[in-house]
Amino acid sequence: MSLDNAWNMYIFRDGKKVHRGPKLLDEFAAKLDGAHSGNAAARTALTDLLLRAGELECALGDESSPHTSLLSTITDEIAAALVTDGTVHGDDLARRARRIVVPETVNIATPEGFAFYALHPLDYAEAASTVELHSRFVAVVGIRSIGTTLSSVVQAALRAEGLRVERTTVRPVGHPYNREVRFNPEQAKWIASMLQHRAEFVVVDEGPGMSGSSFLSVGEALLDHGVPRHSISFLCSRVPDPALLKAEDAITRWPSFRSYYTNPTQFLPPGVKHYIAGGIWRADVFPGEHDWPASWLQMERLKFLSEDRRTYFGFEGFGRFGEEVHERAKMIAEAGFGVMPVKREEGFGIYPMLSGRSLSVQDATPALLQRLATYCAFRAERMSAEVEENTELEKMLRFNAREDLQVELPLELSTLRLVKPAVVDGRMLPHKWIDSEGHCLKIDAVTHGDNHFFPGPTDIAWDLAGTIVEWELDPEQQACFLGHYFDTSGDHAANRISGYLLAYSVFRMAF
Repeated sequence: MSLDNAWNMYIFRDGKKVHRGPKLLDEFAAKLDGAHSGNAAARTALTDLLLRAGELECALGDESSPHTSLLSTITDEIAAALVTDGTVHGDDLARRARRIVVPETVNIATPEGFAFYALHPLDYAEAASTVELHSRFVAVVGIRSIGTTLSSVVQAALRAEGLRVERTTVRPVGHPYNREVRFNPEQAKWIASMLQHRAEFVVVDEGPGMSGSSFLSVGEALLDHGVPRHSISFLCSRVPDPALLKAEDAITRWPSFRSYYTNPTQFLPPGVKHYIAGGIWRADVFPGEHDWPASWLQMERLKFLSEDRRTYFGFEGFGRFGEEVHERAKMIAEAGFGVMPVKREEGFGIYPMLSGRSLSVQDATPALLQRLATYCAFRAERMSAEVEENTELEKMLRFNAREDLQVELPLELSTLRLVKPAVVDGRMLPHKWIDSEGHCLKIDAVTHGDNHFFPGPTDIAWDLAGTIVEWELDPEQQACFLGHYFDTSGDHAANRISGYLLAYSVFRMAF
């Protein structure tokens, strides 16, 4: 497989979810009711409110709703309270929110930085102060999705410095390596008005991603509307190597704009001491480097240990994203399969460190296979999910088989039946199981089943297949494992396991 083909592997899923718009708005308004304080003690609640406001504003913006501007004022007031430790009058905001009309269904994309990468909104407030500005007027352009929320934070931070700031948001479209942006007529007038004030333009988003084309599309669209290149700045979450960006001519296009970047987040729970992300954790767990499992170091979530190494801090998501993961962790612990979290703070799940031995394929005894099968049955029952089809997962299977194996899979081999849809574990590898004082417990069980990689919520057969592949089960062991699963769940997964074995293997190969 060539390096270019490796970049083309299909491993990131869309991640957009269809929600009932009125229900989301009602939940948001209910959260606003009674919210007042913007001090540090209420920062977690304000962050949650801001994320909810931003995703609703983004959804309305994508629909070109006339109510977008009303929601954006609510987003801005919450952002200002968060940035300045000011006051937010939740009751008033709730009344205004309830006047907004939202579509019956809305598409919400998960803001990856807030959900997966420990990107705190206030990281952008700090980064905004580093942007070199030569005007009292600033036009902020947020790139939807996450740029909606981030643009509001940057606006609040710059206003706190006494600047005149306005913002808008855009949605780049087209091929991921060649995005395009078209400002609507109202935005074109806004750009012209800001140019009359000799405003500086700050483009805000997470990233750049693999291509850099979203930032570049906005910067070049601003150039087309007469904004001088020297008046355009990018505010980003990572420093890229322009030579590796996949957008055409990125090596010359990217450096032609001024770029500013956030620092590693300082918004961490008390007690954090030893950084163990980026694969560093392996040295603590395994006796020698030859025993280390493979890891995609850049994609590991942020994780730490306490000073005495007895407490583990793992990033699980801000706002409702982290809440969902936290509830999952408690459910697994209550069922006896994992460790009970102590609490969650600043988006991190906090757990007591589990002592014991990491398991290996040599530990696949009949008793252990029964334990693994019971765990899968538990997830299928207690973490069931509403999934109507496996269309994107099947597309991944066909694409990666064609891209890497040069095999065109017939339809019957790439159809993945949905019988027991669930938020799967997604990491059924041996070293993710610990023998702790005679108890076989699962670690790292809460974030992989619904993140930005495949599979996303799907049939529990994904975890059954993952167990068979990762534990290298022979036919006799497979029959034993699937038999135990059937005895516990009543689900005859053996009838559909072959497709999931293929899909799991192709995905892991691509990953």
